[in-house]
Amino acid sequence: MKLRHKSQLLIIISSLLVVAVFAATSIISYHRYSLNALQRQAQMGAEMIRLTVTHEMTEGQAEHKNPYIENLKNIPGLVGGVVVPAKSVIDQYEIDMSVRTQVTEMEKRVLATGEEQSELISGDRVRYTYSIPYIAINENNMNCMACHVGNEGDVIGVVSLEMDVTQQFYEAIRDTVGISLLFLLFAGGLAFALRRFLNPIEHATEELNHTVSLAEEGDFSGRMIKRSSDEIGEIAERTNHFMGVLDNSIGSITKDLDTLTGHRQIAERENLLHTTVSVVHTMAMVSQFKQIIENDRTLEDVYSRFQQLLEQQLHFSRYSFYEVSNSNNRLNAVFTGGLPEDMDLWCKKDVILNCDFCRAKRTAMITNSHDAENICPSFAGRDTENGLYHLCLPMMLSGSVGGVLQVVYSEEEKAMVMSELPVLQSFMDEAAPVIETKRLMKSLRESSLRDPMTNLYNRRFLEEHLETVTSGVLRRNSTIGILMCDLDHFKHVNDTYGHDVGDDVLKGACEIMRKTLREADLLIRFGGEEFLALLIDADEEGGMISGERIRKAMEEHSFKTPKGPLTKTMSLGYAIYPNDNDDFWECAKLADIALYQAKDTGRNQVVRYQKGMASEE
Repeated sequence: MKLRHKSQLLIIISSLLVVAVFAATSIISYHRYSLNALQRQAQMGAEMIRLTVTHEMTEGQAEHKNPYIENLKNIPGLVGGVVVPAKSVIDQYEIDMSVRTQVTEMEKRVLATGEEQSELISGDRVRYTYSIPYIAINENNMNCMACHVGNEGDVIGVVSLEMDVTQQFYEAIRDTVGISLLFLLFAGGLAFALRRFLNPIEHATEELNHTVSLAEEGDFSGRMIKRSSDEIGEIAERTNHFMGVLDNSIGSITKDLDTLTGHRQIAERENLLHTTVSVVHTMAMVSQFKQIIENDRTLEDVYSRFQQLLEQQLHFSRYSFYEVSNSNNRLNAVFTGGLPEDMDLWCKKDVILNCDFCRAKRTAMITNSHDAENICPSFAGRDTENGLYHLCLPMMLSGSVGGVLQVVYSEEEKAMVMSELPVLQSFMDEAAPVIETKRLMKSLRESSLRDPMTNLYNRRFLEEHLETVTSGVLRRNSTIGILMCDLDHFKHVNDTYGHDVGDDVLKGACEIMRKTLREADLLIRFGGEEFLALLIDADEEGGMISGERIRKAMEEHSFKTPKGPLTKTMSLGYAIYPNDNDDFWECAKLADIALYQAKDTGRNQVVRYQKGMASEE
């Protein structure tokens, strides 16, 4: 119920209550006053009858009924009066009661109790009857016992009066109606005064409610009218001032939302107030996310935290993130989520081999299959259950696409994905420079850990990652085969064919060893023309077989040079960690000793380290 209706109802109820209370009080008071007046008047008349009869009895006149009562008929409104003897008096004097009207119930009660009684009787005429007991007394020369049989204090009769109060009754009604009309007039004046008093409050509350409702919808143009100079007027002034401040401050924010977020969808998604709160909240989350990933140690940590963001905060269940490798024009899948068991990627594998098959990468624009069917033929999720759609967002790094985030969703999830798209884009925009920096640092670090000519890991990589490699092997109670490899007479190649041919020979030797070794094995350029191959989980026989394969492949390979074909051989030394020594670097020295043993004994062979070789060296 509105305040206006409440106030009107309050005024009506309070006015009616005032009229009812005052009218009821007046009627009760007037009724009581009238009855008291009638009772006093009747009591005086009855007492006059009793005294008159008593006086006549003391004068010796036994017949005391009519002469004296007739004189009392001049009392205003008096209809009649009667003295009713008690039974003892009737029996004593043998009075004939047949000539008298029947004794009333009220008179019987007076005879029985000795207490006065009164009664107001309504009908065609309003009558008031009053009866008092006639008590036998013996005082002041008045001795009822002189004539009557009985004791002093006995009820020897009843004196009754009947009065017509019809005129007084109607006068009372008229007076009561008049008083009620006066009270009704008073209540009307009170209601008018309350209405005048409450009217500004009602208008103020309605205007304030309207103004606040507009503000909740982002419209701060609502204003209140100042109708008084009291506190209500002060509220109107302060509210108008406050709304003006909001209109100027919050209103100016909407002009900067595009600049702050870079996405108009956010500014148009909700009303101004909600939009501002949403933007500030999003910016706070984005800023916090950026600070966290800036302090992450590696690029992998950043990617892992980005994946958590997609799942835990944005609630995406199906997604992929691809890293663009500009060096070989490939897409590398960094992480994926929600893939069916029979699928490896949400896209066809052709995008892995050639990133130009990815529409988002090629155009550097958002790709959404909900806008156009089959917009990107490389998407493989359309054949899955529920008819899935995909949304691909390019991540710009240094002016080009450095990554692609793919969100896969169903028709039911479209509204949620579209609502979170501006937020997701904000996270990607803030994460992009951090990812670019981490990628650059990783690239620089990898370049410091790799030989620039052969692209093999160098000795520094081995020094930094040796503990990781050896701890896993020791935990499995396994071994590492160490092959120290060296090209025979490599200095002769540089001196005869030049350093360019020498570099080609080194690259060719690396390629031969790569193809011969397993993917789990590590090949390291140890220095110059010397290479170190770590054969993970290799035993005595397996290491020698791998070494022999390398030697044979090298011997059979022919290098092309400007001066004709060139063949080279390779000598290899083999040791086993931790069988030969529980210190890895000591084992590497033992493999190096076995290598020199191979060179000293004819080259182009694989020699297993044996005890005693160290002393010979």
